[in-house]
Amino acid sequence: MAFRVFVDNEKCKGCEECLEVCTVNVFEMRKGKSIPVYEGECIGCRSCVEVCKEKAIAVDELKPEMSETAYLLLREILSD
Repeated sequence: MAFRVFVDNEKCKGCEECLEVCTVNVFEMRKGKSIPVYEGECIGCRSCVEVCKEKAIAVDELKPEMSETAYLLLREILSD
């Protein structure tokens, strides 16, 4: 699974709580704000969301997109 990590820079106060709680080191501090630099490492635990007092972080699961070829093959298999 893949996840999108978003930090609202206007809400982020730079407390670094998300850096401390993230077990896969998604975040880095830049110019006093938390930035999801290694977003691809996110495991979707949402600990950062829970610890953020400013409600500045959102983690969304990305849904895989099916190619047209895969869709047609699946439709063919299911119609049998």
